[in-house]
Amino acid sequence: MNPAQAAYTLYANRNRIKRFLLWLALLTLSAAFILYLVLATIIAVLQGNGKVADGTVNPNLAQFAEFQSFSYKTIYGETWYDFKHPYAFPTLGSLTQGVILDSSAKVGRLHVAWDMADYEPRQTEVRAFADGTVAAVNSNILENTTRRWKFCDDNDYGICWYQVKEAADVQYGCGYEVIIVHADSLSSQYCHLATEPPLAVGDKVTAGQVIGLQGSTGWATGKHLHFALWRSSQPIDPAYAFTQTSLSDWQK
Repeated sequence: MNPAQAAYTLYANRNRIKRFLLWLALLTLSAAFILYLVLATIIAVLQGNGKVADGTVNPNLAQFAEFQSFSYKTIYGETWYDFKHPYAFPTLGSLTQGVILDSSAKVGRLHVAWDMADYEPRQTEVRAFADGTVAAVNSNILENTTRRWKFCDDNDYGICWYQVKEAADVQYGCGYEVIIVHADSLSSQYCHLATEPPLAVGDKVTAGQVIGLQGSTGWATGKHLHFALWRSSQPIDPAYAFTQTSLSDWQK
């Protein structure tokens, strides 16, 4: 077949060729879409299916970025200290409440920690702030009790207990909680973990090691981590360690 005959044959069958190319394009797009769905499903399964609190999805904080040192002072102190050891951000999520030293705190009259909530549909890991030793593993949960709490002005924390006539499952305080002691008299606190932590007092942990999952045990309205730093029983604003993050950055 010479070129002229080939060209005529293609022209004569132009409609069939158009239909063939159209179906080929549709099949290619369909295969690509199916592949995308399969990969998205695999990624979602690997991320987990933990329940999350209601709310708008906010930007995520940097994933467990490791830092080397920071200078700080306690909230009520004047002396500056240095922490010169590797440390990591403890979880993913949005900063929903920072250090608040007046009655505008959501629970009680003040808040000396950071609350970070991950609204993504996954089981969100909580990681150790730095190398250290587990000092406490607490449940802070009362079951089948007749005592409940309410806001009041009768104590420094703005919380009072009262009796109810019918038994009720009541959770209070930090829920499942871990406290870790680090170098230079620094300690970190992790509250509202989803389940009892797989740790015991005296266990050694390393910076970034998974110690639990975000949960809502204790005084909590949804899945999040209550993260606090302490030195000699005095609270430290976590902003000293993570100066790139603030409430205004991550929207209340």
